[in-house]
Amino acid sequence: MNAAGRDFRALSRIAALLVALALLAERAGSRSLPVRWIVLAILRRAEMVAHGFVVEASQTTWPHFDEELETDCRPLDAAWLAWRFRLLAAVLGALMRLASGVDRWTAGTVCAPLAQPLVLVMASGGTRRPYDTS
Repeated sequence: MNAAGRDFRALSRIAALLVALALLAERAGSRSLPVRWIVLAILRRAEMVAHGFVVEASQTTWPHFDEELETDCRPLDAAWLAWRFRLLAAVLGALMRLASGVDRWTAGTVCAPLAQPLVLVMASGGTRRPYDTS
């Protein structure tokens, strides 16, 4: 087995882990304040480590992404943290596609390949109950 195959497999697992952390951050947004505070404190540290890894892997600098996240524990902060995790996973996915040659321009292509849209899914705290009119 070649090293490039292991690298792609490791990067795809890291991207899947980042998406799982994003879902965890979204779910923490609907929890009570003490639970949300603990989970977001841990996830902020994980986001800093993941950001450093993705910057090192892509060898690029991102303006305004190095700014410190607010230490508030509102549900909006959880959604913002989840968005950052999903962004890091999308960057890793784009990096893997570029390295594998899927997005390269060849002379036989008529137009550039279309980028697939990034869908952000927000997990809600629960299901809505129907309005009781009795």
